[in-house]
Amino acid sequence: MNKKSHNKKRNVGIIYEQLILTVSKALIDNDMDKAKISKNIIKKYFRPGTEIYKEHKLFQSLIRTYIKNASLAATIIIESKKAVKNHNDLLLEREKGRLIKEINYSLGKDFYNKRISSYKDFATVQSLFNDWRKSENFKDPQKIAIYESKVHDMLISEKKIVSLDKEKDPDINGLILKIMTEKFNKKYGRKLNKDQTEIIKEYVFSKDKDENLISEKLFIIKSSAVNELSSYMANCNNNILEEKYSNVLEEIKQLKTTDINDDLISKYLTISQLQKELKGDLNE
Repeated sequence: MNKKSHNKKRNVGIIYEQLILTVSKALIDNDMDKAKISKNIIKKYFRPGTEIYKEHKLFQSLIRTYIKNASLAATIIIESKKAVKNHNDLLLEREKGRLIKEINYSLGKDFYNKRISSYKDFATVQSLFNDWRKSENFKDPQKIAIYESKVHDMLISEKKIVSLDKEKDPDINGLILKIMTEKFNKKYGRKLNKDQTEIIKEYVFSKDKDENLISEKLFIIKSSAVNELSSYMANCNNNILEEKYSNVLEEIKQLKTTDINDDLISKYLTISQLQKELKGDLNE
């Protein structure tokens, strides 16, 4: 049996992970246009109701789920096979074609070079999906059995448990935050403070329905920054600094905590760093 190279461009599990990595890196690099483009692609092609969304959810259920009971794992594989057969294959391929075309045009072909963890798992699951969809005359029972066995092993393999206070979306690879942190440290020469970490996690890792959470977080940071900056100015004997911070204070007061976008998040990350510096000055 000849070993064929896996077509990762048509693997929505891999594409999704690469899109998330692209958003994360773009935010750290302050490339707000690229972050926005990547997020819009996710919202457009991975929205509920699309065939890509259905296949992506199956990827997540087979790769991310941990099942202690081997019999239950076997049942999940059977149900997944039924779900795959119920997909609209023609529409799915059309959606994938449009997704690839938009990525090539908007993000460039280098997009696909991003390495992700569990690549082999995603490739195995996609290969199994493809074989399940083949007509009976073209199926290779032996190959299918091998893939199903590998997926079964994935399901019963204990996954690294990530606490909810660290990851808001179980679909997103925990490696992303690590990469973002390392990129930030390398670029700015300092570690993310607690508030900056929370801002990024809430913004990047939360789903649209959780926007209230990030809004509340921004409101708290804004209120705290206004109070701390006002206190600092009250004790400041430097007229130049006082004038400078007075302008900054007015800008902070005007900042929104709703209708959140990349530019707004970038400003709040800066405010958070300013708070840290103010606290350092006050403690000296």
